[in-house]
Amino acid sequence: MTEMPPNHDGSAPPAPPSDPSPLTVSPSSRPTRPWLLPVATGAAGVLIGAGLVAGITALRADAAVRAEEAAAEEARASRATIVPDAVESCEVTGAEGIVVADEGQSLTFDMKGNDDPSGASITDIVCVFTALDMPSAVVSHMDQTTSMDGRQSESWAI
Repeated sequence: MTEMPPNHDGSAPPAPPSDPSPLTVSPSSRPTRPWLLPVATGAAGVLIGAGLVAGITALRADAAVRAEEAAAEEARASRATIVPDAVESCEVTGAEGIVVADEGQSLTFDMKGNDDPSGASITDIVCVFTALDMPSAVVSHMDQTTSMDGRQSESWAI
């Protein structure tokens, strides 16, 4: 015969409590993942590094664009003074027949002639052209122009 535990009257075993306590796992029984921390740290490092590289690259590109714009503006400003400086060096600023226009980008002249007593003298005009380092092709074009050719224009890169 089977022995019964003390205080057992032969009835059914008692029911489990209605609110079971949560199962707790001791820290020693948790599975260990020694690779998780180094992998997470490495991934975070890669992401931070990529972000820094992208940021630095964007800043450098922006700085390069600003430097190019500044250089272009400086070149425009420098070119804008070439014609007025040439006219000033020949001491013909405001002289009759010599007009600097278009914010210093163009020069118009009207030369004295046999039938036209007003205008700039040939020596003043030659001085300005020399100061502008006018190419010989432009000089040749001017030398070959007659009154029958009408108004002429010419340009060159300075």
